[in-house]
Amino acid sequence: MLGPAVRAGDRLWWWRVIRRSNLVDAGFYAAQLGVSALPRDAAIAHYIVMGFRRGLSLNPLFDEIHAGGTLPEVFRVPALYAYLLSDRPTVQVHPLWDAVAYARANPGDQQGALEDVWQAHDTRILLSAPGARRELTVAQLRREAIGAARGWRRGRFPRTAELGSESEIDLVRVVQGRDRGYARKLAQVAGLVADERLAATIALVDVDASQWVTSALMAGVQPRVRFRSYPAKTIWSRVVADATEGGSAPLVAVLDARGSVTDEELAKLVGRAETGVCVVPVHRESDGTSCGVGIGRVDLAGGDCVVLGGHPHEDVLRLGDQVEVPRPLGRSFVMPRAATRAAFARRSVDDLSGIAWQNMPRCIALPAVAPVLDEPEYAFRRGRGNGRPVPVRVSSDDHQRVEHILAEAGFSVRGWRLDRSTAVPVLEVRRRDVSQQRWAIKICSPAGKRGEVWGDTHFAHGLAAALRRAGHIVVIDAFGAARRSTAYLDDVNVVVRGPYRIQPPATGVNLEWIISHPDEITRAELEQFDRVFAASEPWAERAGERWGIAVEPLLECTDTDKFTPRGLARGDDIVFVGTARGIPRPSVVAPVRAGIDVKVYGPDWRPFVPASVITAESIDNEDLPARYETASIVLNDQWPAMRREGFIAMRPFDVVAVGGRVISEQVYGIEELFQGAVVTYRDPEHLVELLRADADTLFPNADRLKEISESVRREHSFDARAAVLAEAAKASRSGVDRIDR
Repeated sequence: MLGPAVRAGDRLWWWRVIRRSNLVDAGFYAAQLGVSALPRDAAIAHYIVMGFRRGLSLNPLFDEIHAGGTLPEVFRVPALYAYLLSDRPTVQVHPLWDAVAYARANPGDQQGALEDVWQAHDTRILLSAPGARRELTVAQLRREAIGAARGWRRGRFPRTAELGSESEIDLVRVVQGRDRGYARKLAQVAGLVADERLAATIALVDVDASQWVTSALMAGVQPRVRFRSYPAKTIWSRVVADATEGGSAPLVAVLDARGSVTDEELAKLVGRAETGVCVVPVHRESDGTSCGVGIGRVDLAGGDCVVLGGHPHEDVLRLGDQVEVPRPLGRSFVMPRAATRAAFARRSVDDLSGIAWQNMPRCIALPAVAPVLDEPEYAFRRGRGNGRPVPVRVSSDDHQRVEHILAEAGFSVRGWRLDRSTAVPVLEVRRRDVSQQRWAIKICSPAGKRGEVWGDTHFAHGLAAALRRAGHIVVIDAFGAARRSTAYLDDVNVVVRGPYRIQPPATGVNLEWIISHPDEITRAELEQFDRVFAASEPWAERAGERWGIAVEPLLECTDTDKFTPRGLARGDDIVFVGTARGIPRPSVVAPVRAGIDVKVYGPDWRPFVPASVITAESIDNEDLPARYETASIVLNDQWPAMRREGFIAMRPFDVVAVGGRVISEQVYGIEELFQGAVVTYRDPEHLVELLRADADTLFPNADRLKEISESVRREHSFDARAAVLAEAAKASRSGVDRIDR
């Protein structure tokens, strides 16, 4: 009963906040709705009820989708509302206009660059894309945006340039509606066409209003990019055929709308393409598992086998730099133009697997080019089933080729079964000797770039490297792949328990290592595992007594491959690395409010600290050791439940391992463990007091810090932890100390 009332209250508040601004352009909003005029209040009401979810914007210089991607709670609230409550001079409101740079160059009253230029429509602004720029007044931009918005309602994109006749590659970048990363894809294409050897078409499929209007403006900035628009229910093969029509380049490249491909990855695909060869990436599903390297008919099963589909990406990487497959998969490829014409002429198919591959080029898949399809399928989902079935070439050597690829990946085929016309192999791991085990590390991180900023991801890579040094085969499963169909191949499963519960597979030895969120652990969860470890001595003891289940202490640790001193000089910076977690974390907010200079690296900090202290929204894990070693002090805090229950996070291990110094919240045993290299504070006032003191008086001298660093790397490495887990797995396999379930 309360839900509708709460939503109505939210919308009323959004309406009031937006109405107080001077940014509402009712004429522009009316054009997006296909009406000649609309009262200002009605435009705001429509926007907050439904318009913002379809990418409609109340201002032509505010791209709802792009701006929303940098603002908090954007999936729940309208982006313009979030912008008005944010540190506005630091927000990039449009992909083609650098509002932050404008605000720096024109401080004004610091209400925001958008407010500043919108007050005077004769203000000249610069629209830019990689390799191109265009200056125009705000009034001119408004007229063009209104014209583009009207075209969106009619489904008619402004006419753009044709493909050049001198190019060597014709690129088709498909962009679908609801893609919050679309601006990066547009910018990438604009940069690529600066090389005259490449011509590009951006195929807009059922896109939102902001995507359409920004694309139309970009066409005026970078005229070398051709745009084509397609309605909902368009079939993929018809988009490819239409978007490549009129081109003359010897090679055609097409990129899937659901994922991102870097310039380097595209260069690898193009670099392997040649006459008579089709080159494809090995896309990964949103859960991180492989979509498959290719497809081939298996006579014994009477169906097609998606080779290595559903496997962890580590299995695919064992194939080396490239692998020849019977037929290709997916919606990304580079192939000769003549082959493209033959493949897509009068074909209505959803992806490459539906194309008759007879008399087509050899197909090469590149395991190292493996973008994650992290966007849901919107562009062609309604076209599913519309494609006409086509005969596929069944070669007598397809079956043999499929089994050869599986062997190269480290598997023997024990048999085949048919599952809905798909041939599924029953596999067995090929081992170096009987002592070699296959381990699967299961983590709470999402797959792809979103998971790269998670500490759990780097934790898993450190543990995997240690287990490989011990001679084992190791794969890593992101959260969505915890119970993948190929889990039966794994001998040992290590669930690294972070913020979410992970159900272990029904096969293999199951170990759980709890590193955070102990308040969410239940007896029922622990009973699913053969052995349980926790990164807290007191909690492990209490949990064991409470539930009558043996919980063994196993502290977090450091990756000594990366976190080793390099002899870098210590500076004066006070550093914090981590996300805001949606709360004003005291180790950052208290010193910032006290006027202490803290350099923050991490996302989602805008609501809590000034933009001036946010050095970067991320830092590459490869750069962390140097950042920690050169900092004067690294700040650390924990999830409240971790602090209460004595769980020490990974950061102090990493910092001290490189010879760094840490000021942290008090956690059980942390000062004793790190022998003075970690100093704790009682409360925010005490933290400020410590940071204002001479740091050299708080910590041991350089020689002693070096000794502490060496002991941490020796005693608290992933190699040391892997040895404990390996012994536990061995005991469980032999039936020794198995927990009675």
